[in-house]
Formats: sequence, structure tokens, C-alpha cells
Amino acid sequence: MRPGRHLCDGVDLTSRELDIAAMLAFGASTQQIARDLFISPHTVAAHLAHLLRKLSVANRTELVARLYAEGVLGQGTWPPAAVQGHVCFKRRTALCEGTVGMTFDALQALREANHPVDLLPATQRAVLAELTEQEVEVLNSVRDRLAAASGEVEGQELKLL
Repeated sequence: MRPGRHLCDGVDLTSRELDIAAMLAFGASTQQIARDLFISPHTVAAHLAHLLRKLSVANRTELVARLYAEGVLGQGTWPPAAVQGHVCFKRRTALCEGTVGMTFDALQALREANHPVDLLPATQRAVLAELTEQEVEVLNSVRDRLAAASGEVEGQELKLL
């Protein structure tokens, strides 16, 4: 477990609190934070309530502002710079050198790779929308390899999308 961060007035934040605060600054909802950190929304809410009390702030906006003021979140950057070694937001964002990346849109990436996602039923599109960037890369790689071998394979059709 990574060590926490000490603020100038003697308040210590745990690594989990830092993770949640950075995700909050990025704009993640309680449900997104819970899903990405593999904890329940109630646990996220408890961490947030503890953070608000610990930092003597009234709401999430004040919390994020305080963390920027303390230098915990990098000032003058968007998306917010998180603490070094921050967790990667599973399925939603990528992490680069301690900063939170932009949201990955799996459906758009599949469209750009000429997959007919808009022809699929909504339930299948919902599943595809949850793919990570790496999963989309694998899907594209498999499709390309099958296309390259199509002259060698007769009478067989594999439908990826």
C-alpha cells in the first residue's frame, strides 16, 4: 500500500482517500469510483464523508478546491494531476505519469475501426461500451488476423461484431 500524503495543517490522507479525491476531481460519480476501485458505493460515500470531516469542508467542490490549494492535486492542469502512482481507472480512463487521462469511448473506437456497432442491439452495444482500450485493441487484432487468413479458410465464418 502506498503511503498517504501529509497536508500543511497536520492532516494525513490515506492512499485510498487520495485515489478517491483524484477521481472526484476528474468528475467521477460515486458509482464510477466504486466500480473502478472495486468497492461498494456505500464505502465510497463513507470515505467521502470522512474526507469532508477530516479537511473541514462542506462539500465535494470545497474538497477538490482544498486539495488543489494544498498542492495535492496539480494546479493549473486539466484533467487534474493526481498523486504519483495513482490507480488506473478501470474501463473509464487511462493513467499517464500520475495524471488522469481523458475518458476512453470504446464504441467510438470500434466505429473508427469500422466495426458495425450501431447495427447491434442495445444490450450488445452496452457490453461493448464497457470494453477497455486494451480489449478493443485485442478485438481489432483478432479481426485483422482473421481477415489476413481469409484466403486460407474456406466455408468458415466467425462473426466478431
